[in-house]
Amino acid sequence: MRTAFALAVFLIVSIPPLRAEVVATLRAGDVFEMRLGGVPQESAAEFALAYTIDQGGTINVPLIGEVKAAGLRPAELERVIQTKLVAGQFFTKPTVLVNVAPATRFMSLTGGVQRPQRLAWSPDATLSSAIGECGGLSDFGKGNGIRVIREGKVVGVYDLKEIQKYPAKDPKLLPGDQVIVRE
Repeated sequence: MRTAFALAVFLIVSIPPLRAEVVATLRAGDVFEMRLGGVPQESAAEFALAYTIDQGGTINVPLIGEVKAAGLRPAELERVIQTKLVAGQFFTKPTVLVNVAPATRFMSLTGGVQRPQRLAWSPDATLSSAIGECGGLSDFGKGNGIRVIREGKVVGVYDLKEIQKYPAKDPKLLPGDQVIVRE
């Protein structure tokens, strides 16, 4: 009995929860706008561009050059750029704002859904809402054993009946997630 309990506790602790703060992690291909405050208006205009993170995970920022952006959250990137602008003595108290364009982020649903497809990600995307956007389960789709794959790893296996019974268990989906519905 203790072994089963310990195993259950181990499984619960070892599977990372689907957390919202992971959502904002930047990656190659993401597009964002950057605004600069606390600087002369003509200088701010020089930074007010759309930036695309290249395959190497970097962006090219005026005055400071190449900056590693992939793997950072927008707030972290803002701090990095602010620090570089101050360290380079370009500005004394700049305020950087990074706004990620949500249309550049997607998730995909395959398997036993009516219309398997790639969907635009939004911050409120959940497993059940994504399945609904694909027309629901197909005639051969199974509501249990639905896998969510993130960065090549299965992060959860879900049952739609359980989610309908307990809506709080409906996991948030993140950009790049792949959902595979059993057939």
